[in-house]
Amino acid sequence: MNDLLNTIINWSEAWALLIPLTVIIIYRPGELGTKPLILYVFAAFVLNTIATIMVQFYFSMPAWLKNNNILYNVHSLIRVILFSWYITRIRQYRFPVIQKILLGTYLVFVLVNFIFLESPLFISSRLFAAESIVLLSLCLLFFFRSMQDDSEVNWLKHPAFLVCTGISLYEATSFFIFLFFYPLFKKNPEFGDLTMSIHNVMFVILCIILALALYKSKKSSAEPAKTY
Repeated sequence: MNDLLNTIINWSEAWALLIPLTVIIIYRPGELGTKPLILYVFAAFVLNTIATIMVQFYFSMPAWLKNNNILYNVHSLIRVILFSWYITRIRQYRFPVIQKILLGTYLVFVLVNFIFLESPLFISSRLFAAESIVLLSLCLLFFFRSMQDDSEVNWLKHPAFLVCTGISLYEATSFFIFLFFYPLFKKNPEFGDLTMSIHNVMFVILCIILALALYKSKKSSAEPAKTY
């Protein structure tokens, strides 16, 4: 039973994406600026499936395919770009320059980090921490702006509210996990494995929420002015 549970958790980063992928294939959502979410699901599925196969069949892989860390770094970058694209396009903001400065600073950080500080062949705890800061900030701006909105749009029932909720839950957990990624595994490998299992569970929750948002976007008739 434990072996089965471990197998499910170990492959969760791949099979969890089948949940929103199934919604995309069956319902073909195209409303409310869902293109960034759809692109993310497909890109994440490819990257996570390859990364998981490389881990699970590590000893059968040639030497050049034994390191999957670069795939996780690329996934983190793609997650920031596509989720930011979705959040910033789904509605108008009073001070869009804040988002532009935030994303510009992030991209400069990524370049500096991998050119001068870290190798992309290692999981970058700095990159994942920066990801969480950027996406949490954008989600908080979305929630704050939605509370102030006096339009006819009910943002609580909008698919974007689900998306930002899922991102916030995932990133709030991931921030602390990846911030202390290497110290945790060095000091207590078992606890490090536990934190990664928690991360995988949160990723499954994120995928379920994305699936619900994509389904809701197909059924929803609420379209904010000039969102996409």
